[in-house]
Amino acid sequence: MEADEGDAGDDASAAERPSTRDGFLQRLERQPGLTALVALASFAALFVGVLAAVPDWRDMLTGGEKSAAVQPLRPGPSSTYSADTSTVSALDLVVRDPVPLPDPASPDAAPGPDATLGPPTVEITVHNRGARRTVITRVAVTVEDTAVISQCASQGNTVAVSASYDVVLPPRPSVGDVFRVPVSQQQEADEADRFALRFGTSERATRTAVHLYRLRFDLEADGSKTRIPAGTAVVTVPDSISDGDGYFWNDDHESGRLDLSRVATEETVACLKGNSTTLKRILGTDAELSPDLAEAKPHLR
Repeated sequence: MEADEGDAGDDASAAERPSTRDGFLQRLERQPGLTALVALASFAALFVGVLAAVPDWRDMLTGGEKSAAVQPLRPGPSSTYSADTSTVSALDLVVRDPVPLPDPASPDAAPGPDATLGPPTVEITVHNRGARRTVITRVAVTVEDTAVISQCASQGNTVAVSASYDVVLPPRPSVGDVFRVPVSQQQEADEADRFALRFGTSERATRTAVHLYRLRFDLEADGSKTRIPAGTAVVTVPDSISDGDGYFWNDDHESGRLDLSRVATEETVACLKGNSTTLKRILGTDAELSPDLAEAKPHLR
């Protein structure tokens, strides 16, 4: 009888111990507190899977509204990037001159001479050559050259400045500074798109100063730091420069067709010639120019 009772006790103990053939989840269920942990981990894995399956989940959570760019931008460290491995390519880069904005009180009326100027813009056209969606996350703007020139001869009222910009540059950045502008541009497979950056400066050197920026544009796509060349452009803030505005020495001055000897001082002539030298350096030969700058360039002397 005692042997039988011992055998029965051993059988009961063996029944209570988990069998090596039991499933993993069955063994976890016998451990107090682990069932809730397994459920929580399963839910987390499901949530991450849903987010990964929905590329635009950030837009869904925020209602599709884009947040405003941080102003002003600060230069980031100059970095080296791997060779272009993205399927995105930049097809075109266009610079638009600042234009007078209509009066909100009379939107149909022509802007007057004191109208506020809209910011100069740089438009970039891109193409996704790949078979899946791609996202451009940054535009790296590198300062290749910069200068500030002031009006040498008074030509009228002070140029008005727009109140807000998407990209606010410092008045005198250093050559080589890189400003990484946050964007969110999505292209489906074999889709083209065009977007614009609007430029301004945080302050002006003088009331009539024009800030010149020779900028190189590169795109960063698909969350990586792959740099995609988009081109070089010259941007002038807050207004463009036209022939006859009193900013530079032109061919009429050089030929004597416009005689300044009676109305201009030596200081004014030196200012005009100095600005011409600066403009020729920054415009160079291979940068994209706005219509006003392209028209003025041949007249620089």
